[in-house]
Amino acid sequence: MTDTHQSSKKSGMAARDGALRLIHAVLSDKYLLDDAYRHEITEGQLRRLNGNDRAFAKRIAITVLQHLGEIDIVLSRFMDRGMPNKSGPLRNILRIGVAELLYLDNPAHAVVDCAVTHYRKWRKYAGFKGLTNAILRRVSKDGAKELASIDPAKANLPDWLYQSWTKTYGLAATNAMMEQFLKPLIPLDLTLKNGDDSAHWAEKLEAEIMPTGNLRMATHDRVDRLAGFDEGAWWVQDAAATLPVKLLGDVTGQDVLDLCAAPGGKTMQLAAKGANVTALDLSTKRLERVQENLDRVGLTATLVTGDVLTYETGKKWPFILLDAPCSATGTIRRHPELIHQRAAQDITHFASLQAKMLNRIANQVAPGGLIVFCTCSLQSEEGPDLISDFLMHNPDFGIEPIEPDEIAGIAPFIQNDGTMRTRPDQWGEKGGMDGFFAMRLRKCE
Repeated sequence: MTDTHQSSKKSGMAARDGALRLIHAVLSDKYLLDDAYRHEITEGQLRRLNGNDRAFAKRIAITVLQHLGEIDIVLSRFMDRGMPNKSGPLRNILRIGVAELLYLDNPAHAVVDCAVTHYRKWRKYAGFKGLTNAILRRVSKDGAKELASIDPAKANLPDWLYQSWTKTYGLAATNAMMEQFLKPLIPLDLTLKNGDDSAHWAEKLEAEIMPTGNLRMATHDRVDRLAGFDEGAWWVQDAAATLPVKLLGDVTGQDVLDLCAAPGGKTMQLAAKGANVTALDLSTKRLERVQENLDRVGLTATLVTGDVLTYETGKKWPFILLDAPCSATGTIRRHPELIHQRAAQDITHFASLQAKMLNRIANQVAPGGLIVFCTCSLQSEEGPDLISDFLMHNPDFGIEPIEPDEIAGIAPFIQNDGTMRTRPDQWGEKGGMDGFFAMRLRKCE
């Protein structure tokens, strides 16, 4: 074996070890994947690898999380006695092997060899090497045929979420959303500091100008290496996430209270539109990142650490934006781990919190003022179902319907009641978009 081949095998094995740790962090320790990855490349073993190997580790982890239900069904069909008790890392080692064989099309000999090699550091579980070898060889031979018989949406979504979406959106839309969730590459959306520069930056970045005015890159290098990053010409923000700010209308020179502001995309939008922004968030650490982003793009806002349910602003606001904490089920195409970290009771918790926040801020709005409420959830409990209760408790508010011609590109997302709903399968041929709900609530004069 040549030195080059040995080095390649070693780095490939290290990347798979990293993927194993990422999967464990997400599924067992309930970390968000991005947080687990950030820890690995700063303090963990992935920091010793080059960019390609780090990317390989993350790609394996994402693939496992996207297809976990299908992967586990495939494994169950090749394990007559089921997963052994007290088998330690066996389950996740096998999951990685199946993901590589069936979705990443990596060579079977390399996949099986690396899977077995894991046990060099897991000597307590070395007795599972033979089982690992046998199962993955069977998957390599017959796994694709088994996979073809599995319904991706039913397999990968927990039953409560599958039932929720098929009831709310129908089976066809649920399957279409799942198709977007399972795509290996998610496009990068950019919001320009100066929208008049869209043609210039679209050409420079080889990006597409979307109907909402955002730029979309189908593929991209590291974000901090892209043209315009150092100049602060843009920031990363899903196209759907830009729409709630636009629902506020012209805020030039106006005082705007931006609640639950981190990670700060909407704060930057408001500042770029000339608003006097006060951005409130519960987390000081997350607000530090907002400040870093504001500094990079050369915008200013007043950042305040506080809880929406208790913080007193001491004034009446003409505009309030509440991007409320939620289950974030609309962002699963970017965060596949959420499928495995959410439960039905979480939806009840978030809906209750959102209702409390809405009622809390109602008396902070000036007469004639406007609230825009939004969540990146696909659950009706975290959006449409909140409206009637809020209006019953706050009769001095009414829904201000969204009009199709007031915001570029918004017409397809307007609902019959004048609210907004985006779904991951919309713009499907262009890579989809996050799922968002938003509504405008106007206070009487």
